[in-house]
Amino acid sequence: MSSTSEAPSVRSGNAPILPENGISGFSLGVVIAVLAFLAGIALTAFFAVDSAVRGWSGELTGSITVQVRGMSAAEIDSSTASALAVLQETVGLSNVAVMPRGEAEALLEPWLGSGNLPADLPMPALVTADVTPELRAALDPLRARLAEDVPGASLNDHGAWTDQLVEAARRMRGLAFLAFCLITAAAASVIVFAARSGLAAHRNIIEVLHLVGATDSFIAGQIGRRYLLLGFAGGATGAFLAWVVTKVLAVVTTDAGGFLPAFSIDTSTALWMLVIPLLLGTLSTVSARIAVMRTLKTDKFV
Repeated sequence: MSSTSEAPSVRSGNAPILPENGISGFSLGVVIAVLAFLAGIALTAFFAVDSAVRGWSGELTGSITVQVRGMSAAEIDSSTASALAVLQETVGLSNVAVMPRGEAEALLEPWLGSGNLPADLPMPALVTADVTPELRAALDPLRARLAEDVPGASLNDHGAWTDQLVEAARRMRGLAFLAFCLITAAAASVIVFAARSGLAAHRNIIEVLHLVGATDSFIAGQIGRRYLLLGFAGGATGAFLAWVVTKVLAVVTTDAGGFLPAFSIDTSTALWMLVIPLLLGTLSTVSARIAVMRTLKTDKFV
């Protein structure tokens, strides 16, 4: 009767060195997918805010509004006619038009409610016009002429509001990008922890590989390739779910209306979602390889 001693077998072919179960298996893929989803939301918010504010600020900086006030409806009508004459004679202005009273009342409905304004209320008239960038940079002469010819008129070029909007947008955009960077850093930390934990839990497999002549670089490369697949698969899943959620949100808010522009996702923003699985895949394999190499050098493996 002969006895045989069986040593732990090394996996061959394309099978991973570390077992699929545990922290370096399916559960890690789920964590990466969740982080990729959050990264996709942050990245989409970054581009959505930038696109919406550029569109809104472009409309504001490309137009001016003249408000005409008076003590009576007749006085307002007379002053409005004078303001129209001045604006139509000004080079650099186009599409000069008086806003209908119904549209002006609609602007006040959020504060006063619908149908609460008396019909004989001397509501100021609003005259809108498109302005060229050259004229917008030098509106003082037009403002002075309106003040002289139409005492009840005041010109608003939306400059102060636009500056405040751009500053707020920059802060929101910065926060969204910071969130994206923090989520990416969290993904790297998770990968490093999983790689080190996987080595500690399957120390016997690493020792057998060393016994049969495997180098640290070979082991790190094998494990790094495995985390590349995990990072890419989890990143693709999370990015796809983020795209679905943001696309649904864009459809829901398309006809919502309101003061701010509707939330929208264009093609270029959607293409940026492809960066997430590529980034997480690369980050996973690099982080895992560095963690494995450091662990193999510092710990005493046979």
